Amino acid sequence: MTFSPFLAALASYLVMLAAYFLPRRRAFHMPTMAATIVFDIGMPFFLVTHRNWWHRLIEQNDIFSFLVWMHFGLLITMYALEAAQIATARQILKGAPDARATHHSQGRALLMARGLVIVTGGFLAEPA
Repeated sequence: MTFSPFLAALASYLVMLAAYFLPRRRAFHMPTMAATIVFDIGMPFFLVTHRNWWHRLIEQNDIFSFLVWMHFGLLITMYALEAAQIATARQILKGAPDARATHHSQGRALLMARGLVIVTGGFLAEPA
């Protein structure tokens, strides 16, 4: 079995989960979360360049599937939460004491949204 994008996303989720529970270890937490965000941004580019998306979405009419639109909505939610995480992380580094609680609650929401993105992506994945 090859290392599919789904397995890569699942592995990155597990690493992100470890970093979520180790926020005091900044040398691990911050680079891991940054790498996860870069991974999330790069995954759509990988899929567009390595998968026949035109055939799947247009020719097979998957563009009208509820699961595709749910996945897309969850992706937008995940990207918005990641942007908010970056903004609150910058506030924490500047010394704002109230930003830590906001960052933590956004992190929980991001874990849920990213988990749902991975699950819906797994349902949408075509077997190789």
